[in-house]
Amino acid sequence: MIKLVKVNKYFNRRKRNQMHIINNTSLELGDNGLVAILGSSGSGKTTLLNAIGGLDKVNSGKIYINGKKITHKRAYTVDKIRNLNMGYIFQDYKLLENMSVYDNVALSLKMMGIKNKKEIQKRVNYVLEAVKMYRYRNRPAKMLSGGEKQRVAIARALVKNPSIVIADEPTGNLDSKNSLQVMNIIKAISKEKLVILVTHEVDLANFYASRIIELQDGKIVKDYENEPKESLEYRLDNKLYLKDFENINNIDKDDINVNIYSDNKQDKINIKLAIKDGNIYIQSENKVEVVDENSSIELVDDHYKKIDKSIYDEEKYNLENISDKKYKAKYKSIYGIAKSIITGFKRISNYTILKKLLLLGFFASSMFVVYAICSIYGALDVRDIDFMQIDRNYLQVENTTISVDDFLKYEQESGIDYILPGSGGVVFTLNNKDYYQTATRPAMVNGYLVGIDTITADNLIKGRMPENEYEIVVDKRVVQSVTSDMGMAGSLGIKTDEDLLGRSLTIKNLKDFKIVGIADTEAESIFVNKSMFVNIIANATGTNNVNDWFTSIYKEETTDSEVMDYNLFLDDITLTKGRLPENDYEVIVNQINKDTMKLNKPIKAQVNGEELVVVGYYDSQADLQAYLVNNNTVKYNVINKQNSMTIYAKDKSQVMNKFKDEYRLNIIDRYEKDRSDYLEYKKDSVKSAIILASIILAISLVEIYLMMRASFLSRIKEIGVFRAIGVKKSDIYRMFLGEIIAITVFGSVPGIALMTYILASITKIQSASRLFIVNFQTIGLSVLIIFGVNILVGLLPLFKILRKRPARILARHDVE
Repeated sequence: MIKLVKVNKYFNRRKRNQMHIINNTSLELGDNGLVAILGSSGSGKTTLLNAIGGLDKVNSGKIYINGKKITHKRAYTVDKIRNLNMGYIFQDYKLLENMSVYDNVALSLKMMGIKNKKEIQKRVNYVLEAVKMYRYRNRPAKMLSGGEKQRVAIARALVKNPSIVIADEPTGNLDSKNSLQVMNIIKAISKEKLVILVTHEVDLANFYASRIIELQDGKIVKDYENEPKESLEYRLDNKLYLKDFENINNIDKDDINVNIYSDNKQDKINIKLAIKDGNIYIQSENKVEVVDENSSIELVDDHYKKIDKSIYDEEKYNLENISDKKYKAKYKSIYGIAKSIITGFKRISNYTILKKLLLLGFFASSMFVVYAICSIYGALDVRDIDFMQIDRNYLQVENTTISVDDFLKYEQESGIDYILPGSGGVVFTLNNKDYYQTATRPAMVNGYLVGIDTITADNLIKGRMPENEYEIVVDKRVVQSVTSDMGMAGSLGIKTDEDLLGRSLTIKNLKDFKIVGIADTEAESIFVNKSMFVNIIANATGTNNVNDWFTSIYKEETTDSEVMDYNLFLDDITLTKGRLPENDYEVIVNQINKDTMKLNKPIKAQVNGEELVVVGYYDSQADLQAYLVNNNTVKYNVINKQNSMTIYAKDKSQVMNKFKDEYRLNIIDRYEKDRSDYLEYKKDSVKSAIILASIILAISLVEIYLMMRASFLSRIKEIGVFRAIGVKKSDIYRMFLGEIIAITVFGSVPGIALMTYILASITKIQSASRLFIVNFQTIGLSVLIIFGVNILVGLLPLFKILRKRPARILARHDVE
């Protein structure tokens, strides 16, 4: 049952060209019968059908389908009601052109939740037989004639066995014979179901309809019960009634009998007949059509007779009798994700050459996206190895005169492991005395002192941990700086990590330090025993002072102004008088100074503002002239000579806050400062790289958008057809999602793979290794962006179009 209550529908409402296409219409239609709606073109017939069928919205009023309201409801609710209650026969078929006849019809059953293949086959074959399309069941819809398509559309509407059938000009594209066949089926259905028929053939309406409604300018001007006429003057185009022909001739001679029928007198017809081996050969200047069992033309040896009611009373159509009652109608999805993806791949394989060329656009775009992402990451990639020279745990106090007392006090602060006077940077000398030619060609080894107890064996990549004070570990950064020196180091035969292991480094006045291990901490660190810090700093030169280094390694004597740790020279001196300087600010001097430097008397030489007191004299075979003191005094002397100190912090934030707030010192985090300086240095180049890559990325994404939009616009009609026949919105989303995924796999993934290979090859070149970052993260992000953009761009227009009702989608000017 259908009920309309004061329904109004406008086109171009509140505009100059406003049309009131459904004008305050109220109507009730029963549970069965054939209701014909007549009216001139533009009277609102199809619009009224669309409103009743839920294909279009109305501006006001209410419409009920079998007691359920469909006006002002969510699209899903309307779709469910119309799909379970109605079968719609469209004037322009609305078939899915790439699907077979069978699949077009079966789709209606699948939307009702029927999945049993045998049940589907039984019902589909029945309705196809009824509309005389069974033999074409496997033929694609696009290969059918207009009349054949109409019959398939009728079968699709009827196969659901709906309680209401809406037919918009169902015979408009059929010949007279098929028109009668279809009308007979519709009439048979109307005995139990409600059929609403829009037609321009008044004679058919008067003969078949039980009720006729006439429309004019959107209004019902007539609505009356129709008493079907007893007969119908309706000549079938495919039947030739021989006895109605005006001219009849007969040739009966020997074994030939020819009857000639003509509708009028005309010029003499010349025909040649040849009979051979049972075959008849005809030659004529006129068009010849042979009528046999396969012909659509039928010769009837009788007069034409009007059609009477028996033509439809005898029609046997009852789908319910062959349908299994256990299958209840439910509004179901027909596309799952897996099926959608498989269908998407199949659809792509059937693309035209032009559409396949579109995939090249996705191929190119994906390459540009990968290039842009890897380039941006390369520009933004800041590794510790790029800027970090000193250990990440070091803090530095710079440009400040630090007293010995303050230094010693700072050493006792919690959160501090140790403090180095100065920057901690030193230069060792690498000698090779195995060959005469290389004995005088040392190499410079730069690094920053770090306590050996700050690393463990886990930090080593080669070698072992030190076992005494004169065994050290160097970081691989130090090794790289040495092995990359193809001058001195190369001449020493040092080209790999292994070449440096076991080598000795020297500093003036100290024993040789043996390299026993190589660590990986990403800093230019030289790990030594902390007890050696003071003597190394006191006797080494700064990291960048190359001239001082050259001077120091070729200097043969120690000046008398140098303050040295006496423990370093115990094997080289002989105490001739007095004792060793075991206390702070005590000194022993060369015995040649005994007349000017009296025993137990202070001398002019000072450390930390304190005069040194002579406590003994020594004799040196090496002609040593230095002031020999204890280690503490050397330390004080080094502290006095520095205007900075380097702190190894256990807790960097605690130490920084303490030194800033309490001691008011200019303390910096070397790691953060070096990083900040490096970023500032790279700012312009990074900015340029990011802008260029972003432009490339934007162009690629716009290209993807335009290609997806072009693909979408070509599919609007298909979307409208799916919605018109009742396919769920979610199914359409899944269908398009599957195709988008398939397009991306076919078009974009090869582009991603190719560009990944190209960039990976480029990064193997040392000079270009940092231009791009090619790893799982960048390629994964590229894949996500490409798939994400494709899906987003592909589904957003779909979301917009699916907000409209089916009739509005199909009414778009670009649908074709």
